Amino acid sequence: MEAELRHCYNPASSHGFGRKAHRTLELARGEIARLLGCDRTGVTFTGGGTQSDNLAILGFVRAHRGESPRVFVSRIEHKACLESAEHAAGEARVRAVPVASCGTVDLDWLEEGLGEEPGAPTLVSIMWANNEVGTVQPMSDIVEIAHRHGALVHTDAVQALGKIPVRIDQVPVDMLSATAHKLGGPVGVGILYRRRGVALEPLSFGGGQEQALWPGTQNPLGATGFATALRLAIDEQEDEARRWTELRDDFQHKLLAEIPGLRIHGGEAARRLPQLLSVGIEGCDSGALLVSLDLEGIAVSGGPACSSGSGSGSTVLAAMGIEAEGPYATVRFSFGHETTRAHLDRTVTTLERIADRVLALSAP
Repeated sequence: MEAELRHCYNPASSHGFGRKAHRTLELARGEIARLLGCDRTGVTFTGGGTQSDNLAILGFVRAHRGESPRVFVSRIEHKACLESAEHAAGEARVRAVPVASCGTVDLDWLEEGLGEEPGAPTLVSIMWANNEVGTVQPMSDIVEIAHRHGALVHTDAVQALGKIPVRIDQVPVDMLSATAHKLGGPVGVGILYRRRGVALEPLSFGGGQEQALWPGTQNPLGATGFATALRLAIDEQEDEARRWTELRDDFQHKLLAEIPGLRIHGGEAARRLPQLLSVGIEGCDSGALLVSLDLEGIAVSGGPACSSGSGSGSTVLAAMGIEAEGPYATVRFSFGHETTRAHLDRTVTTLERIADRVLALSAP
């Protein structure tokens, strides 16, 4: 793919620089479509994953206004999907799909729920892989069940894309959201894939760009960055996934051996992303633990559960039935290209020392 543009010209302009910008934009669109295994006309550029999720869910509901549409959304979705469904509740019937303790959706419940009102416009929104605990959903099964009942499927693939195989020609979802920065690309550019014939109403107005679904001046440099980052991530995906899995499993084993009471979120009952590990430590103040790790130069996150007290602050953990009496520290570790076994061994030693101190301070 050529990247000919060095400056930010408007791709909608008719002058030579505008035409060059348009060519750059369309080259990027074609490359992303090739890598995803979909029709290039189905790729709409947006401002990021959140905007793509909003457009998929709210755009579907508003396109079927007056037809009593249904939206099935899992209890462990990103807030971009959960809050979109919440906002859509006045115009659609929203159903929350339960999940098992490992984080996978209940397929029997989904099958039964979809079969209750045949013929109603229905969207199922299930994220491909969870951003907190890393659970990978059985997307092929979800698509098969939904399509059998005449429902459309949207997936938030922000966390999955580039980490595990994601191909629309192999798992034929109807809509897919993704963002560039999760791939190491630029911040502020995302995509929504939409299968031909899926009706959406735009959420903003004022231009005809991106088939009028995401109007406004397009970002050819951001689009090129997205396409390049996606190509590099997919080129390295198999080798990195193997390396990350080995690191994660060894790291997990050492954490369980060294830190009493540590819990692995997601467990071994489900497939998980190779580069993400979420753990919980009962009786430990989350805020104090994360600050202490940060002061040691170890960058981790607590996700939405990053607060003192119960882990119920996380909708994901609550949906999985993970509860604790008193303080409960959630720590999410994310591996990158530069993560080594030495880094993780130091993290185990440091976490063990800090957890002992924080547990002592948290005790009544």
